[in-house]
Amino acid sequence: MDHLSHKIKGPLKDFVDAFGEHLSSDDVMQFYSNRTKGEKHTFLSSDFRNADKMSVVMLEEYEARGKLKGNVILALPEPCYEIPIFMFQLGGNDVQSIALLDFSPTMPGTDFSPLIPVFNKFRDLLGIEPSTVRWVQSICSPYLLHCHYDVLDTDIFLQAFRDYVEVWIEHYYKPAKKITDVKRIEIATNSIYKFKHVLHSNDPAYGIFRKEWGKSVADAFYYLETRNYPALAMPDGEHEKFKSWDNVDLNVLWSREAQEKVLQAPQSVQPRIRQAIEERVAAAGFAMITLDVFEKYMDLESP
Repeated sequence: MDHLSHKIKGPLKDFVDAFGEHLSSDDVMQFYSNRTKGEKHTFLSSDFRNADKMSVVMLEEYEARGKLKGNVILALPEPCYEIPIFMFQLGGNDVQSIALLDFSPTMPGTDFSPLIPVFNKFRDLLGIEPSTVRWVQSICSPYLLHCHYDVLDTDIFLQAFRDYVEVWIEHYYKPAKKITDVKRIEIATNSIYKFKHVLHSNDPAYGIFRKEWGKSVADAFYYLETRNYPALAMPDGEHEKFKSWDNVDLNVLWSREAQEKVLQAPQSVQPRIRQAIEERVAAAGFAMITLDVFEKYMDLESP
């Protein structure tokens, strides 16, 4: 029994009201952790739900040390369906907001024409400028609504959220047919992996929760958020020190394992290897150079 549904409120409830008929009520995982120090609360409440065509739908409410609070919604498709990732966050404090609303494409050439009028309307109403945050730019569409710790009309942003949900359901989720082309599935899988990698590499939540609750609890939440295919490896002591190579022009990011392979070559040839593989990978439609992608494109001979 989905015994916490009655506690869902705000944008989480709006999403469930709009998409609920597609969500499984028999396969739900719900987790909650909380710590109070004086008047400072830190808690995370997460619902992980299944739906046809989707890898996972994640609904979260959080508060961090009594300073920031908000909601996050992520709807990640199975790689064999050409459905953009639905991404929403609205949080912050009484004077500043952090907000993000987007369809992150899993395939080059995604048709965003159903979304463009909605984006234009709310971009103008909210007065939102294009994001200048590099990691956000690397995984989002051109139709991102993003506020990074600034003043925001949250009522208008929430209306934008509801309209984005409707467009995502009617124009992307419902019409999506199963992909059978192996190359397209590989590209979608790679895009979803990059999305998860970038998002969790730049999300401060893991560090906050590890400090508040200890590594085991932080690891449990990290695992639940990233376990679905394509899954991320658990953080280790080196992940916080690692700086990924990032080709901004080609929008190609390196994994640590693939980067280490290049670093094993003589230093004099490393730049040539890196450039050649980045160009070939980007031309093939991939967004992240994982170890598998590196090994596939490591031959520098022209095809």
